[in-house]
Amino acid sequence: MKQNLKLRTLMISVIFGVLFFLINIFSKHETSTLGLLGKSVLAAFVFALLYYTLFTLLNTPERKFKFGVTIPIAMLLGIIIGAIVATIKIGIIVGLIVGIIAGYVWEFIAKQRGNGGK
Repeated sequence: MKQNLKLRTLMISVIFGVLFFLINIFSKHETSTLGLLGKSVLAAFVFALLYYTLFTLLNTPERKFKFGVTIPIAMLLGIIIGAIVATIKIGIIVGLIVGIIAGYVWEFIAKQRGNGGK
């Protein structure tokens, strides 16, 4: 399973990086090809990191439920609070981090109780 996930992550991130490069090269917003290539590699790396993290995080139905509840709620609250203070991007990032932490706290509390979070 892990090897399959690593291979799938690599393939999808390479495709994402190539598409990112092609879309930006044809839009003619960036004059430097080397700079655009660097941005494409960085975007592909970040995408691969997020993709791998997400699918290792959600490896069981219980975890899918826990993180599927906590992450959207935390992101929605982060977006609303970010919009109020005029920093929506920061709100999205903070909401994602808080959602992941809340999911792990829920999982920790469920393990302490011994009922698996149900």
